[in-house]
Amino acid sequence: MKMTIKELARLASVSVTTVSLVLNDKPSRISEQKKEEIKRLAKEYNYEPNLTARNLVTKKSKTIGLLIPDIENLFFSALAKKVEDELRKNGYSLILVNSDDSYKNDLELIKNLESRGVDGLLLTISNESEAHEREYRKLLSRLTIPYVFVDRTFLNDNDPQVYFDNQLGGYFATEYLINEDYQRIGCLSAPSSMNGQFRYKGYLKALETFKIPFDDSLVYEGDFRYQSGYEAGDFYKDKYVDAIFASNDLMAYGLIKRLKELGIDVPKDIKVVGYDNLAFSSMLGIDLPSVEQNISDLGSSAVKLLMQLIKQKQTKIKIVLEPVFKR
Repeated sequence: MKMTIKELARLASVSVTTVSLVLNDKPSRISEQKKEEIKRLAKEYNYEPNLTARNLVTKKSKTIGLLIPDIENLFFSALAKKVEDELRKNGYSLILVNSDDSYKNDLELIKNLESRGVDGLLLTISNESEAHEREYRKLLSRLTIPYVFVDRTFLNDNDPQVYFDNQLGGYFATEYLINEDYQRIGCLSAPSSMNGQFRYKGYLKALETFKIPFDDSLVYEGDFRYQSGYEAGDFYKDKYVDAIFASNDLMAYGLIKRLKELGIDVPKDIKVVGYDNLAFSSMLGIDLPSVEQNISDLGSSAVKLLMQLIKQKQTKIKIVLEPVFKR
């Protein structure tokens, strides 16, 4: 029969309140000797607290909601894994939801997570978000729980957010190609995304810095997905580019595959660099220099910030991380 808190209190000759204070590590005047006795008995009798009852008392569910736009994107699946690991260290569980990169799904899922009683939200909102700021702002103003934007610079500086400097990353990738003596450098962009827009700005900034003329005929608008990269291969086959900066690795994979199908040697004929430095590249044997965003840093920084907000601690609410270029 499962041990109850009342039975545990009887064995320790204390009140139920005392047992609760000790097992939840709450401040009290209980002696260290009695604390050790209660913990020993709890372990000996395999006592497991009733989480539902505890949540009613503490008004905390010890769960966090994570919203991501695309679970099939290796970047976001890796981010979810890191977030879950960090939450576990803090005694929290994760509820993961996927919006399929839809702002309407974003709004519904955020409301759903709050109704399920999560203690906080980590939000990687859709690429459609910029065009629907009013709807997001209206919903966020009604939230009664803290939230942190992750890998997003959407809205304003007053929103808690953790993200990488995407413009700097785009600059690094293009600078690398220029330093390798490439001159006709295309950009496989992702303009529907704020991150994609900033990476494109970095590309333009590098061209300007090194006084390389910008040619808009070398820019192809993708959407961060493999298929758009694959389709870009047909676009670039007659463009006389000698290098292409792809705004993420998934598009780079599709681009490389299509270029090779067209008989174009990568990297001999066209050099391709990516963004994210996914481990999948080495697994597939693809030589893809890429901008790395340390997912471990992103996940741990986001969780740390949210934990501080939950505890109502004064903290810096905007954290900008710096990417690095990996050859």
